Amino acid sequence: MIKNIITALVILLIISACGGGGESSEDSSNTETPITENHTTQKVIVINGHTLPPEPDEALNNSTLAGIDSNNNGVRDDVERKIYLNHDTEIARQKLMQSAKVEQKWLEADDLIENAKEWHKLMYLRIGCSRYIYYEYNIKLYRITTEDYTFNTRDRVEKYMDYNQALSGGVYSTPNNYKAKSSCDFNITKALGAVN
Repeated sequence: MIKNIITALVILLIISACGGGGESSEDSSNTETPITENHTTQKVIVINGHTLPPEPDEALNNSTLAGIDSNNNGVRDDVERKIYLNHDTEIARQKLMQSAKVEQKWLEADDLIENAKEWHKLMYLRIGCSRYIYYEYNIKLYRITTEDYTFNTRDRVEKYMDYNQALSGGVYSTPNNYKAKSSCDFNITKALGAVN
């Protein structure tokens, strides 16, 4: 009798561990739905409640420095898609989105080169956010960047190089008061608790 009960419990545990009842063990917060736009079919991808913009037309997106930001969140669509599709933790995605917003502002700025030192101060927030998360949660985010995603055409690279040249010779460090939770432009607790 006890042997039968133990066997039944083991079977229940195995079924529970496998997801049981034939239901998918796939994360329901990541979904894809086909849509048709401009006579082409693309899938709408939702990751942790965040709907990714459609993949922009490459020629159109790369015809300007700013590119296409169809959802007006301050991040170019191709960059946003790469962040969400290539990084598997929400905290990394949010930190990268913050970085991408800074880099997008640089690309759109008419006075980036003339006022490079002022524009560089935007870096303090993203670096301060990474340092805060590291010191508070022991999560290393300061080595992942969006530069390869953002500066992906000759014109974008040239603007970035001109900006760096304008800063050449200077020593820049992030002030200690930026190593604070307020340096992050997202809810850290929510990002840490997100199902990935």
